Amino acid sequence: MSTAMQVSEIEKRTIAKVKRHLLLYIIFGQLFYQLCRTNIGFAQLTMGKALGLKAEAFGFAAGVFAFSAFLMQIPAGLMLERFRPRRWLTFNMISWGLVVVAQAFVQSGTQLTVLRFLLGVFEAGFLPGVFVIIGTWFKGRDQGMATSFVQMGLGLSALIGSPFAGWILGKSFLGLAGWRSLFLVEGAVTVLWALVSLRILSDEPAETSWLEPEEREFMVRYLGEYQARKLSHGAIVTSGMGTVLKDSRILILLVSFALSGWTVGTFIFFSPMLLKRAGVGVSNQAVGFLAIGPYVLSAIAAYFWARHADKTERHWHCVLPTLVCASGMILYTFAHSPFAAMTCLCIVQVGNGCFFVTFWPSSNLVVGKQAIAKATAIFQAGNLLCSFLAPIFFGWLLDRTKSPERGLYAAASTMLAIFVLMNIFFFRYKAQQKTLTVN
Repeated sequence: MSTAMQVSEIEKRTIAKVKRHLLLYIIFGQLFYQLCRTNIGFAQLTMGKALGLKAEAFGFAAGVFAFSAFLMQIPAGLMLERFRPRRWLTFNMISWGLVVVAQAFVQSGTQLTVLRFLLGVFEAGFLPGVFVIIGTWFKGRDQGMATSFVQMGLGLSALIGSPFAGWILGKSFLGLAGWRSLFLVEGAVTVLWALVSLRILSDEPAETSWLEPEEREFMVRYLGEYQARKLSHGAIVTSGMGTVLKDSRILILLVSFALSGWTVGTFIFFSPMLLKRAGVGVSNQAVGFLAIGPYVLSAIAAYFWARHADKTERHWHCVLPTLVCASGMILYTFAHSPFAAMTCLCIVQVGNGCFFVTFWPSSNLVVGKQAIAKATAIFQAGNLLCSFLAPIFFGWLLDRTKSPERGLYAAASTMLAIFVLMNIFFFRYKAQQKTLTVN
């Protein structure tokens, strides 16, 4: 066998093994992250009455998670660099699983709010850690596909979590009310997965037990060449927080991803209510099944959209989904049946999901390995700040107008702003690449 054929065989085998291990961690990690983050949306269907929570108070309890996660983003990014992904992500997942278990025993809205705040503290480091893994273990041609597994985890959480939540709300597990059982079970399973994932995660190819020696050598060389090429194309080389924030490209990306958090914060907690509102007499379990559609369809669309972007181009694959997302919000205001509402939410989630899986590979065009942890933490901080404000604002409008229309129009306007900002980013990036080529 020739040397070229040997290298090709090692490359195929090694990359396939890396994908198999890390994508498994990403999809199941996102599954439990999402379940623990959003189960309050289903619990609210019966918990709100039990604890005496109004829509605005529930919006605050739901959204305070995003506020504490926002406060923890920069510290979490620094801790990620200090303790490295394997230890830091495992510690965070075990901690937030225990917090969710504790939510099963709350007796007041205040207690729930405190625990949701702690949930945000411990979940803060997860997604930045995942994006650091993607940015350092995958080349650009595979990053869209890898990021789509985050969305697939989101879809899996809807496929599993929504029917389970709708079913368990009418049951009593271990003598607990349905909404308490929901928190107890999902928190406990999260802790178990965190312990299992210790055998999957590795910080660097050179330290990976599930790679053979020649495979480790190949990955070190393969990823080193990729990072060197990024630097030659103008990627940020400093690890200093101040220098990262001074870069105008980072500021555009920061504002864009922050605004996308407004959509996430609006729909992730109020989707069950929006579905039930469109159909009088629809049961909680029926809402659970209807809520599957948007997330599953979004996961499928995001995967194929990301794969196509990996093979073709980033610009239009990134900006066009924002228009799709905005159109779904506006169309919902004309929906008068549960199926029509679900269709509109499908459009929203497909647009948002396709933007999400193309944003991160796009940001990695200008972020080098030294800066990736801090840049990712900055982007997530902005996103979570808007995710905190959005449900409070939406709940406030809902209490006063008794209608979701104005809140949906506000969310749609943020997606249109992203469309403008990301176009500016890409046109400036293309101009810079032309200058580098000439020089």
